[in-house]
Amino acid sequence: MTLRRRTAYVLLAIYKHGPSQALQLFGARCQHHPTCSEYGAECVARHGWWAGGWMALARFIRCRPGGSHGIDPPPETKPAVPFWQPWRYGDWKSGPRDGTPGLVETPPEA
Repeated sequence: MTLRRRTAYVLLAIYKHGPSQALQLFGARCQHHPTCSEYGAECVARHGWWAGGWMALARFIRCRPGGSHGIDPPPETKPAVPFWQPWRYGDWKSGPRDGTPGLVETPPEA
């Protein structure tokens, strides 16, 4: 395991046992499954610290009142984006999650 990846895991553990616990005292809880820190650790493990870090940041920002909620597993594959546009690794859309990769609306049957 590289030093950067270890550092990412340490920062996620600090968040999980520090600010996350403090926020729970005020009634703020993670609205996703898996939790944001577990999601971040899995993204870093699968996609490396750069892409995984951006994915985790997008998830942390979405996890707020009025943000997304529900089952939101880490992506299996890393999006093919240029290195100078790292924010495109993350999913920044709000709304409910049901565990499917893309929420596609199906038209009603006639």
